[in-house]
Amino acid sequence: MKKLILICMVFLQVFAGSSQNIPYPVIPDWESAPNGHIATGLGLADINGDGWKDMIVANGNDIQRQHLVVYYNQGDGNFGLNPDWQSADIDYHGHLSVGDLDKDGWMDVAVSVYIGPTGFNSPGKLKIYFNNEGVLEDTPSFESYDFYTFSCAMGDADADGDLDIATTGGEPYNNILDYGKIFYNNDGNFSNQPEWSSAFIFGSMDVDFGDLDRNGKLDLAFATESSPNYLFIADDEGVISNTPAWHSTGTINYMNSLDIGIIGDEFVMGMIMTGNNQLGGDGRVKLYTFENGIPQESDASWISNAPGYWSGVLLHDVDLDGINDLIYGGWWLPINIHLGNNESFHYTPDFISLTSSVVEAILIADLNKDGMKESMESFAVTTQGKSIFYLNHPIEFVSGVIISDFGIGPEYYCYIPGKNWVSIDKEIVAEGDTVFIMYEYSQKGDIAITNWDSGKGNYIFYSDTTITHTTGYLANSFEFNLYPNPANQFVTIRLYQPSGGDFDIFIRDLRGKLLKQIAYPTNTIEDQPLHININDLTKGMYMIQLKNNTFSATKKLIIN
Repeated sequence: MKKLILICMVFLQVFAGSSQNIPYPVIPDWESAPNGHIATGLGLADINGDGWKDMIVANGNDIQRQHLVVYYNQGDGNFGLNPDWQSADIDYHGHLSVGDLDKDGWMDVAVSVYIGPTGFNSPGKLKIYFNNEGVLEDTPSFESYDFYTFSCAMGDADADGDLDIATTGGEPYNNILDYGKIFYNNDGNFSNQPEWSSAFIFGSMDVDFGDLDRNGKLDLAFATESSPNYLFIADDEGVISNTPAWHSTGTINYMNSLDIGIIGDEFVMGMIMTGNNQLGGDGRVKLYTFENGIPQESDASWISNAPGYWSGVLLHDVDLDGINDLIYGGWWLPINIHLGNNESFHYTPDFISLTSSVVEAILIADLNKDGMKESMESFAVTTQGKSIFYLNHPIEFVSGVIISDFGIGPEYYCYIPGKNWVSIDKEIVAEGDTVFIMYEYSQKGDIAITNWDSGKGNYIFYSDTTITHTTGYLANSFEFNLYPNPANQFVTIRLYQPSGGDFDIFIRDLRGKLLKQIAYPTNTIEDQPLHININDLTKGMYMIQLKNNTFSATKKLIIN
């Protein structure tokens, strides 16, 4: 019989801000049961109000009418293999967006329905599932008029402190074009007709909000098929023009997904878009940056080397060096991560997963809350009516906003989990004010991915080695190796740590059920192997967590 030797080498540095290697495994730590789901839209938000992020997935795409589902977080970052909730209705669901639309303190879900009930010959719609104190309504209480839409995004489109919804329009397989649209929020109510439309029709696959021109108001960008990509700019009053201020050069783009964020180390705003050459185009990932205002048109400032059917994309600082990195996937392709540099990204991926799935959406949140931090940032307001405030980190939760000496309630501001902007009602922000924003963020976000493959589940890549230091220090190095793997009969844990302190060892199954808890006394810095009998555990995959009051670390263990 073999022993599994688990060696955990921990080196804690007493200075903040050290960069770390990419902390994700090359295969997912968790995969949901496939259940024939055509998973597309993804949201990570606390639906049931227990303080832990849940996973919201819209199924269907253009293949089969299916449900919106929710996987509830089990209170420790683990999820069951099957959804815990599903909608009563079914549709050809596209992508979704999550936020508190009606200001009741509960996260609501907006979903784009790509095509109608009879398939490609009928249009879809926009739906909203409002959250009733911890449970999404079984059927959406809001449905728009019928139109083809694959994606939607929440954002404060009129700078009044609440979340509006923008949608794509069109259907590329049949060359159906439509207007880009915004459905404005009126005290939690929405008209079934858009109150903003672009001045002309085009085919778009993704949409997002961001303050690209840095005037303190959110702008609106569309990733398109067979036309230029477009950016519609908000003026100083927060009114978004229906004619684009910018378009990308070239008319054959065939872009699939986009994200907006800060690029490099000079606070340059940019848009990253994934090309998908199924129907045309060069199939490359492209970055458009806006360093000196908004030009009428521009080329991409960075283009990936490898073409492909690229899809889901996300900007996120995975190595904690203060610069956003690039994460993207594709159809039957692995997950790629390019680390950011002072202007863009490395051209060669710094991380490639060993997976091959049809990726639809990628998001990051601290699902097991092992890297959570609190922060307060202040902003001196130099222009009247500034609405958008960009924070240093993506938001897990906003705990409070103060304008000069007065605290304001959430009825005056809004945000999206995972974005790093807060929008405040422009009417209550004056030149000369100081805005303070208190929020929670994470140093160890976990990657969640939806997969279109009906024979594969959705993925979670947990931040592979986790250190949560109570004083805010970051780890410079954390090595955690498993060998051999799989194992049976015994596990040997050998830990090296530079300071004293007792550990607890937890062994859980993938549903989060605690199977073993063992105290591990450590009072020296020398190796102290500990042998654990695992004969009483059945074959399968388990999670081993080492934890004390300074940090925790979790790894997979396979028993055969």
